[in-house]
Amino acid sequence: MDSSDGLADAIVQICRASCVGAEIDPNRITLPPSLSKLVSPEQALDWALYGGEDFELVLCLPTEAAEELVAQLGEGAAVIGKITSGNQVWLKDKTGTYADQLLSLNKGFQHF
Repeated sequence: MDSSDGLADAIVQICRASCVGAEIDPNRITLPPSLSKLVSPEQALDWALYGGEDFELVLCLPTEAAEELVAQLGEGAAVIGKITSGNQVWLKDKTGTYADQLLSLNKGFQHF
């Protein structure tokens, strides 16, 4: 799926279609370094999750296949989370930089 309606939207839709949940590590989401000069880290992350028009591809793959693909693609590709049982998608930061939050479709771009 592409992230043109926001990264959170893409992840939540993939998980809903697959009847799974996910844990996303916010520290693995690539943000432009120059953005930190303009807005807070929290605002930059919010824009990455709920902004749009990025047109990045979002994939859900088995761990080994994902790591192999990231190695082949190089810079700009990353594994940002893992699939979990259940049906919720959580942003979980083990470093404590960002508050844990439940991701949803309600905050991002709405077509209709």
